[in-house]
Amino acid sequence: FGFDAGTASEIYTWFLTAVYFLPLFGGMAADKWGYNKMVIIGILIMFLGYLFLAIPLGGGSVAIAAMGAALLLVSLGTGFFKGNLQVMVGRLYDGPDYSSQRDSGFSLFYMAINIGAMFAPTAAIKIMEWAQASLGVSEADSYHFAFAVACVSLIVSIAIYYAFSSTYKHVLASEGNQKAANAAASNA
Repeated sequence: FGFDAGTASEIYTWFLTAVYFLPLFGGMAADKWGYNKMVIIGILIMFLGYLFLAIPLGGGSVAIAAMGAALLLVSLGTGFFKGNLQVMVGRLYDGPDYSSQRDSGFSLFYMAINIGAMFAPTAAIKIMEWAQASLGVSEADSYHFAFAVACVSLIVSIAIYYAFSSTYKHVLASEGNQKAANAAASNA
């Protein structure tokens, strides 16, 4: 968009602030409606944000507004998703048979996150280069293709989440029990 460094830095700062602050609200929402529901809602909201970033709208005020809305949606979706998925990973190991494996489970979880964080920028650059070379897309517009890849990866993520739901059904059952206990405590 041709923003000066100060404006771009301020936008980035507010985005990062929201990404790190909104999980507080995501946790409160999960206490009321459940971790699983917040993880799914978070993925869907992030998808919408990345979809807004994937649509080429030019460089005018509509595109700037769409970018602002997209960044807000991505940070809100992250707020619902981030902390609640970590709680679900922890609850995988609540049973006495598995509690000794909790540290290993979190190590694998964070290793997978870091591997994705390592490859995502490289994949985004390669997709942008491909769009420029193969499709003749300008450098300024090629970043939309990178965000389209993020949309596809979120679709794959939600498919994996549902495909393997049988492996964490005990977490969902314990979540229902926790919600019932919370409701009973608030009525007392």
